[in-house]
Amino acid sequence: MMLAMRVNWRVVGIWACFVARLAFYSSMLPLWEGYDEWAHFSVIRHMAVSHEALVERDAPVPRDVEASLQLAPVPWEMRYLPPPWLTQDSYWSLPAEMRARREAAFRMMPRAWSRQPGDGGFRTYEALQPPLYYWMMTPVERLLGASSLAVQVMTLRWLSVLLASLAVPLVFAVGRLVLDEPLALGCAAIVALMPGVALDVARVGNDGLSIVLFSLLAWLAVRMVAHGWDLWPAVGLGFTLGLGLLTKAYFLTAIPAFALLWLWELCRARGNNRSLTVAARNRKAGRAVAVLHGFLAAAISIAMAAWWYLRNLQLTGTLSGLSESVMIGHAGPAAMLRQAVSINWAKAIDAILFSHLYFGGWSSLTVRSWMYHVFYLVILLAAVGLVWKARTRETGALGALGVLYGAFWAGQCYNVVLLYMSKGLAGSMGWYLDAVVAAEVVLAVAGLRRIVPARAAVLSGAVLFALLDLYSVHFVEIPYYTGMIRHKAGGAVAALHLAGFRSVGLPGALARLTAFKSVGGPVLLVLWLGYLAATFYLVWKTSLCGAAFRPRTRFPAGPAG
Repeated sequence: MMLAMRVNWRVVGIWACFVARLAFYSSMLPLWEGYDEWAHFSVIRHMAVSHEALVERDAPVPRDVEASLQLAPVPWEMRYLPPPWLTQDSYWSLPAEMRARREAAFRMMPRAWSRQPGDGGFRTYEALQPPLYYWMMTPVERLLGASSLAVQVMTLRWLSVLLASLAVPLVFAVGRLVLDEPLALGCAAIVALMPGVALDVARVGNDGLSIVLFSLLAWLAVRMVAHGWDLWPAVGLGFTLGLGLLTKAYFLTAIPAFALLWLWELCRARGNNRSLTVAARNRKAGRAVAVLHGFLAAAISIAMAAWWYLRNLQLTGTLSGLSESVMIGHAGPAAMLRQAVSINWAKAIDAILFSHLYFGGWSSLTVRSWMYHVFYLVILLAAVGLVWKARTRETGALGALGVLYGAFWAGQCYNVVLLYMSKGLAGSMGWYLDAVVAAEVVLAVAGLRRIVPARAAVLSGAVLFALLDLYSVHFVEIPYYTGMIRHKAGGAVAALHLAGFRSVGLPGALARLTAFKSVGGPVLLVLWLGYLAATFYLVWKTSLCGAAFRPRTRFPAGPAG
């Protein structure tokens, strides 16, 4: 009992550090800087105001959201818009009095604008996403109806952060089924230190909920490979997958993954002995139970989510309803295969990986290429460890995670083909991989542990992500969001120089970071100190994770990871 209490408090400590880091990120990030944030928020606002469960994907954004995009600096990805839309690069070049007038106009927007549609060309295109996250946030938005836009956005950001933070104990739970307790704690700490994850979930958007649900799916996958398709795990799988399918279309990738694990369970239960022995009868009964529980899980998820995908088929002719799928129409598998052959897959995979490791919001901030290559080397070592030094007793646990992770990568490759056919882009959104970060980190630590000592396996990941995080926050994000640096002609961000910092100063940086927000400079400063303390604590905590690698349970052999 004492051991359990101690373990729980260690997880709570990592969890609290993750929340502290995300609280700073969500408060530091400029208004609408998160990926498609204004469109996600507009869906919630429409549901709250119109009392409609679903929003049309071509509905205009609310008038105050549209006005805010003309007053506050917009992300670099919206640089094609004419004035009065200004990117961070252009906005901070304005005279101080002009910036003050724009911020004053933002804060004095009539509350009635929140209930009126905009008259521009902006549309609530994120209504094409499944509705679960928006349903969860709509009651809160209704309570905030009389508040300013800045208060509403910040409140929804903080709630989204708290929701996303549930991933930390789930990552620990997944790691605890596969690794020793200290290494499982290290896996949770690594996730809490990943800047890509922080940027992804520190906004109004459904990715935080997706990470939580996919982490739960990873735990169920390992649990069911270890102990079979029992009733309650199967029920849990059905409900979790149903919720996931109502959150993001990429949960469709989990269906073939669990189908493969289910088929493996049936093959394992079948055995080779067909005689009427007790063991044979037990295997036959176990196979029948696995069949029934698999169908039960499928029935629950279908009952929960099938209506949404049938609606997509009716409205768009595609299962996912994503704009890229709609753009290419009814291109068949043969046409997609022909296009896939012509794609530069090395470039596409590189785009996915670097935008997963670090891609600074919708302004497309990046770091030096050699920094990404250091992580690529670690990823390669982990993959070599998983394959080259595979152990039969571990293939069940790691194989379950590998199947789930591999199926998600297959979905990413499919999205590459969609983007290439619809927009000519050879790549995909790497931050989507944050959804399967529980499987990813546990697999990486398990692979590295076969090559280097246990402490190095987790500490290397924690130190590298902490350094990347500290560098990107203090030398890329804050300088860019305060006008100290800007994009160069080729799209890369210029390096920070001392003269740039002196021109703004600490008080000026705090004032600029809190423009168009409901938090002030002193609050942001306190959150920054908490962010620093949490970051260094997580690295120190990970340095203590040096136990030997020993699977908690002797898993049956399964699909190779």
